[in-house]
Amino acid sequence: MSPDRICDEFLHVCKGPKIEELSANAYVKKRLDEKPDKIKNNTFLDDVYKQIADDPSSRETLRSIQFSDLHIDFMYQEGAPTECNFPICCRDNGPETYPMNGDKVAGKWGDYECDIPHKTMKNMFEWVANNQDELNIDFITWTGDNSAHNVWDNTQEEIT
Repeated sequence: MSPDRICDEFLHVCKGPKIEELSANAYVKKRLDEKPDKIKNNTFLDDVYKQIADDPSSRETLRSIQFSDLHIDFMYQEGAPTECNFPICCRDNGPETYPMNGDKVAGKWGDYECDIPHKTMKNMFEWVANNQDELNIDFITWTGDNSAHNVWDNTQEEIT
């Protein structure tokens, strides 16, 4: 919030520019109205696939794997609670978070509620490498978001 906006919108004493609130529906309608004629009827992708299917020439097929949002937790601890009062669990967050009887705890290879352990990522990469003859991968895309959700103490080195 800028000082001008506070002065104009909340205090109503300034003569700054009028800030107009936009409706999400109006914005979407405007964007849809601006679509080029070629894609306006929302059959653009269907038309592309039909054009490909109707083309008698053969096309090269490439196979790829995409890795995304791995969120590797180097502090992951098997047996740690999956629910805790911290932004990230499945790790040793101190004695007050040690699991009690009946608590759901982190498994050997990970837990849906937590970031993955390093060994899970390593095992996945080894599996891909060892099965290349069957997978026939042409390329791998790794789109990042690798660091664990302990953003308060991520280091630049870890992120890099």
